[in-house]
Formats: sequence, structure tokens, C-alpha cells
Amino acid sequence: MTRNNRLGMTPARAGLMASLSILSVQPAAAYVDPGTGSMLVQMGIAAVAGAMFYFRQFRMAAVDWFRRKVLRQKQPVPAPDAQQSSDGPA
Repeated sequence: MTRNNRLGMTPARAGLMASLSILSVQPAAAYVDPGTGSMLVQMGIAAVAGAMFYFRQFRMAAVDWFRRKVLRQKQPVPAPDAQQSSDGPA
């Protein structure tokens, strides 16, 4: 038994309605005036700048975590015979 969502549509019916609405699109006699166009360009630039800032903060947090957890671990102590062989001839 399928459960209806809040609008009373099953997913199959919603998909059918979306497909029909996309296929029945007709050309519109509309234009974008210069004020609206520049506003859309400004919104696009702001979205790109905001995404760059957000992902930079996320990347820096990941790098900081990596440096704290992985790179700051104690180095393993070498075996005693490895120290003797690295000293060279006695």
C-alpha cells in the first residue's frame, strides 16, 4: 500500500504531472528588462562568491582537523638494531 504525501498525490502521479507540465510548455512573449537582468547577474556573482567562502571555511576546517589528528601523532620509536645500522661503521 502506498502512502500519499501531504498533497494527496502518489509519487507516480506527481511524476506524471511533472512530465506533462514540462512537455506542454509553450513559448512566452516575455523579456527581461535591464534592471532585472543586472539583479540576476548580481545574485549569480554573490552565489559564486558565497560558495567559494563557504567551501574555503569547510576545507580549512578539514585541513586543521587533519593536522591536529594525523600529523601531530607521535612518531614510532625505531627498533634498537635499526639505530645501530644507521650510525654507520663503528
